Amino acid sequence: MSSPEIASLSWGQMKVQGSTKTYKDCKVWPGGSRAWDWRETGTEHSPGVQPADVEEVVKKGVQTLVIGRGMSEALKISGFSGRTVRSYTPRPTLINH
Repeated sequence: MSSPEIASLSWGQMKVQGSTKTYKDCKVWPGGSRAWDWRETGTEHSPGVQPADVEEVVKKGVQTLVIGRGMSEALKISGFSGRTVRSYTPRPTLINH
């Protein structure tokens, strides 16, 4: 099973193929998607994406994990998040885009 594609992307709006929702930020995995509320895990532009955010998606079975850096490329990935990805077997490929 593959992840749904990002159907459209503009400042503050993401649409995911197969969903009627418009997201500000979202998490996408094989078979689904949901809104990504940074406050759930304390994600901020710096130090960046938190391990709990990464773990949630990796546990859903992704083979490639793409973490977008935002329209201004300001979002970082904390070192802990990268180590979280490397701790899984099989290890997904991490792309910081």
